Amino acid sequence: MTLDHTLSTLTAAVLLGALLAVVILAATAYNAVCHALDTHTDRRARRAARTRHTRTRTAFDTEVEDTVTTALNNACCETWWTSCGFHHDPTCPHHTHRSAP
Repeated sequence: MTLDHTLSTLTAAVLLGALLAVVILAATAYNAVCHALDTHTDRRARRAARTRHTRTRTAFDTEVEDTVTTALNNACCETWWTSCGFHHDPTCPHHTHRSAP
């Protein structure tokens, strides 16, 4: 093996190694950019879905909230709640005394 043959083989190996390093770096950079774009797209999609969900819920939530507020304001005592509206506590202002006939 001559010196020229050794130098040309070494040069070819160095060039091949450098090319391989460039390919690996390019693939790593591409993967990082793709991951960043996917993350950004997912965040935008979640934000848009949350905005749509909030906008469509608002009218319904207001109606439900008004209904619940009305029910709670008209509620009586704990016994009334636990007895499904049949009995009241003795101290409840809505308690009606029934006289025996």
